[in-house]
Amino acid sequence: MHGKYLPLGICGCGCSKPGIGGIEFLSAGTHALVGQPIDPPIANQVADPADPSSHRAQQLTRELVESADLILAMGSEHRRYILDEWPSAARKTFIIGHAAREVASIPADAGLHDVADHLWHHRSTGPRDEVDDPYRRGDGAAIKAATTIDTHLEDILPRLQEMIARR
Repeated sequence: MHGKYLPLGICGCGCSKPGIGGIEFLSAGTHALVGQPIDPPIANQVADPADPSSHRAQQLTRELVESADLILAMGSEHRRYILDEWPSAARKTFIIGHAAREVASIPADAGLHDVADHLWHHRSTGPRDEVDDPYRRGDGAAIKAATTIDTHLEDILPRLQEMIARR
């Protein structure tokens, strides 16, 4: 395993979340407009105004999939795309809302290497698991998507940080 835990966020157009100690975040799109900046309504929702200006969309690749420890898709269509292209990624590819619901039930002594395995063994779907794609759908859709992603990450990130602190 490489030095940092690597979750990969997957969405239609590319999105971004700043890293925290011990975790490196990457984002890629299933149909990215490679090299393009974040759609302005989405960029307006990023907490650090400097961050979105430097972000450029990248296409999901085999290399990114293989290097990721955990792949968090925004919706089922993104997960299906990944599994169609790279079936071997099934045991580490989940919808972000599913991960948010299940992360609290990961055993207290588990490490980062156990996260994907736990999610795999507790696969399920919930009505609020998916993030609606805000691309080119205006400010309202961008606000809703950003709020949903932030809510899910508020559940996921503290648990991952606890695991890092125990290393």
